[in-house]
Amino acid sequence: MGRFALSLCLGAAFAVSAQAQDLHLRETGSAVVLSRSTFAHGYRHGYEEGYHVGNTDISLGTMPRAKLTAVRGLKLGYSSQFGSRHVFEQGFHAGLKAGYGDGYSGRAFRAVDSLRSVAGSMEEARSPADPQFAYFDEGFFSGYNDGFERGGSDQSSTAQVDFHLVGCSNFHPATQRDLSAQESYCEGYRRGFAVGHADGYVLRPDTARLEASK
Repeated sequence: MGRFALSLCLGAAFAVSAQAQDLHLRETGSAVVLSRSTFAHGYRHGYEEGYHVGNTDISLGTMPRAKLTAVRGLKLGYSSQFGSRHVFEQGFHAGLKAGYGDGYSGRAFRAVDSLRSVAGSMEEARSPADPQFAYFDEGFFSGYNDGFERGGSDQSSTAQVDFHLVGCSNFHPATQRDLSAQESYCEGYRRGFAVGHADGYVLRPDTARLEASK
């Protein structure tokens, strides 16, 4: 076997190994979202880490941490097979914050149910207009940030929103090809918005005070 063929085999084996070792990509109900969005995948990793740290801190009676980036021993869990490291890290930090808040406040582990709730009606097949799910991932990332901001504002009276009803008007296609990918972008945007909105709402200071008073 030539060196080139051997390299291809090793590369393929590494890709399969990385995917197989990440249990989140085999998680029932949410895997379809994680496999399409690098941001969502990073979020799932970060949430789990944050929840564990938050649980530990409240158990030890320590004050809540102001800077989670200073926490030592966090497991990023990134592999190049998952997509952009930068986007994965952005998702990781978003999940870390949400998970820590839930773990420290004694709330249930929400990440899996949140992702499952927005995975409905998603097809496994790749879209010809977005074969690598780049537009979907971009939409999820943008939607999460917009949803988080909205959920954290005084305009919201509930954590959950129906992603089917979320508007998507901030996609501005530059070419006809981009126009055909708008549907994939908006699929990601609406779902990311719903997840972000729930996080923004439950992490509001007034929500934490209300739960503490119960």
